[in-house]
Amino acid sequence: MRRYFAEFNRVVGDNIRIAARRLARMGLNTSVLPHRTSLLIERPRSMPWAQFTATILAVLQPRRGSVMISSEHSGRAWICQNGGNRPGRFQRL
Repeated sequence: MRRYFAEFNRVVGDNIRIAARRLARMGLNTSVLPHRTSLLIERPRSMPWAQFTATILAVLQPRRGSVMISSEHSGRAWICQNGGNRPGRFQRL
């Protein structure tokens, strides 16, 4: 499993615990971190990156939600904002 740290802004329902449960139902292991808008997410190796990002997008508010993901394995980071001129696209930092 690959582990990611995710910092969310404006999840559906404005509740990170509900978002964690939704992600768990979609096949990701999650745990809520002490910082109220952060999750530790474990992605199974069998899940492709495109499916992983689509799953993350499913818990964001469609017009204003955003997320920053950091990989524990590679140290890479990605950001996705649903507002602006490129909504719903993950951009590597």
